[in-house]
Amino acid sequence: MDTSNDESPSGKKRPCKGFRACWECKRPKMQNSSPNTDASSATSVAAESTDDQKPCSAHIGEQLSKLEHLFEKYVCRKFTPAGPVQQLSRSSTLVDAPEKPTAYFLGLPDINFDARSIPSIGSKITTRRALIALLPSQHDADIIFESTNCWTIMSMYKPAKDVFVNKDRQSYALDMSAIAQEHSIVVARTLLHLAICIGSLPPQFQVSRLSAIWSLDATMENYVTTVTSLVTSCDEQMSTLPGLETLCLLATYHMNSANLRQAWLIIRRALNLAHLMGFHRIITQPTTNPPIESVEAAKFVWRLFVDADRYLGLHLRLPFAAEDYPLPENTGLAQIHRCKLGSLMRQISDLDREFTSQSYVQALALDEKLDSIMKQMPHEFWEVPNVPSTARSEESAQVLERLVTQIWHFQLKIFVHLPFLLRAAKDSRYEFSKLTATQSSRNIIMRWFALRNADITQACCRWAELGVFIATVTIVLDILIEMSTREKAEVQRTRGSDFAMVCRVIAEMEKLAKSSTREKIAARSVIVIKKLISSLDPRRAGTRTRVSIPYFGTIEVGSGMPPTRPAFDLDSAAGKELNTTATDSHLPVFSFVSNDLWPAAGSDCDVDGDLEFDIVLFDGLQDRDTDGNWMF
Repeated sequence: MDTSNDESPSGKKRPCKGFRACWECKRPKMQNSSPNTDASSATSVAAESTDDQKPCSAHIGEQLSKLEHLFEKYVCRKFTPAGPVQQLSRSSTLVDAPEKPTAYFLGLPDINFDARSIPSIGSKITTRRALIALLPSQHDADIIFESTNCWTIMSMYKPAKDVFVNKDRQSYALDMSAIAQEHSIVVARTLLHLAICIGSLPPQFQVSRLSAIWSLDATMENYVTTVTSLVTSCDEQMSTLPGLETLCLLATYHMNSANLRQAWLIIRRALNLAHLMGFHRIITQPTTNPPIESVEAAKFVWRLFVDADRYLGLHLRLPFAAEDYPLPENTGLAQIHRCKLGSLMRQISDLDREFTSQSYVQALALDEKLDSIMKQMPHEFWEVPNVPSTARSEESAQVLERLVTQIWHFQLKIFVHLPFLLRAAKDSRYEFSKLTATQSSRNIIMRWFALRNADITQACCRWAELGVFIATVTIVLDILIEMSTREKAEVQRTRGSDFAMVCRVIAEMEKLAKSSTREKIAARSVIVIKKLISSLDPRRAGTRTRVSIPYFGTIEVGSGMPPTRPAFDLDSAAGKELNTTATDSHLPVFSFVSNDLWPAAGSDCDVDGDLEFDIVLFDGLQDRDTDGNWMF
């Protein structure tokens, strides 16, 4: 047997080494050493022993790469070919990019020699590769960022400066290569940011401008589904500041899709995690000088969650999860006013729970409080601004924020007076509520037109359209009441401008619904509004229709008759069927089968044969989803 490789130049056998990966690297050192003296041999062996303890990065990287493939093949049960990794994605630089060396080395986490941790390590590797593979090219990302005003979403979370294009925050565009080197949560957060941007692209956007994205809807859905299944389902990953920001973006995506129930679940889970992390105590602490960045970021996220929880809770008539929060000294006017509105939301939410003789007195008191905080703001704050369409600046963001705050203020006005709107036809003391609700509705619709005229403000329009839907239905109901109680010619003279405004809303929403499948709120809203308007058709004289309207419940309308909210008859066929399906005499009071708040496109919204459980328990702004068999 040839033993030349096992002997040193001095004729002595080379000591046994525990790690032989770097023998080729040490061979030049052995050849350069002098073989004539025992001293040099001893020195060579000593150096050799020292080098074995510090293997070079080239060979350790090769070994770790082999381990990585073993994890994917045997631990994760997912075979990865031995060929180049570039086959996994359109952008090989994104897939192969390692995470930052501060936390990871050569794309693989530091391995604690514990067999129980190996499966989780392999799972994290696979998750990270799957997320990075979804990142679009920089060309496509730049086009998406510049084609919508979703750059304003940067006000909802604070990415690190290093992940911006050219490390410039004012670019409002993220660098995909830099994102690919970040932690998996940051990659997931960016994918949700991109999904919101794609969902907010203008209807006239041409997908042919993108190089590797062929379907906007499929790409958006893929981003959200992947992040939801791989990242947000883990409480351990979400119990971090980037994790909470990821949940905030996920809830925003569902709100833009009119999926308020799912958004409420996500926000409530985020609040629970933030409670466990002590954010409710951090928010009460004064700001230090100089401020601590992580503490201020925690306060910022907590305020976002509280505002979202109250917005969703008020629409869905669900309880709130947090108390009021203090504001920092340098807060803008819009945020100050929004905080004051938040302190009134609990009282507004409780107003419609039970109708008593004191309910109207409480409503008038709340209306007075809304007027009081409105007068505390400068007159210029309430003017309808000229909305910039493309300018990316802090000033443009403030204009949009101010406009959205105005819409929210007037929407709260509607919430206060809406329970008394249908009673105004029979009791003149509720006339003030009727006038206030209709005027607030006009203010909301005017500001929505201003947003739509700015062309690429879909990110704000999605939020505003929920208020526009409520405002338009409120005006339509008021017109129907007057058409049934006053002369037709007089109503045409006094309410002609309101009817024209409603027709314009219908035309705009129909145009949006036909131009893009992403305009789900407009498509579903126009169905309900047109159904209500159809009762004015003379050909429908003498007929009555029950319409289930999101936030309004079930309303019965007919030609020449004022709209009313029908009482639920337990002796009716629906009531008897309700009793037969109940368990232990408890009626179904909650439904969670269908998350959409509107009927499907093309639905006639009639309720014949449906079980309207919501009107048994609620007299407020409820949606029509009554599928399922949830019992208490």
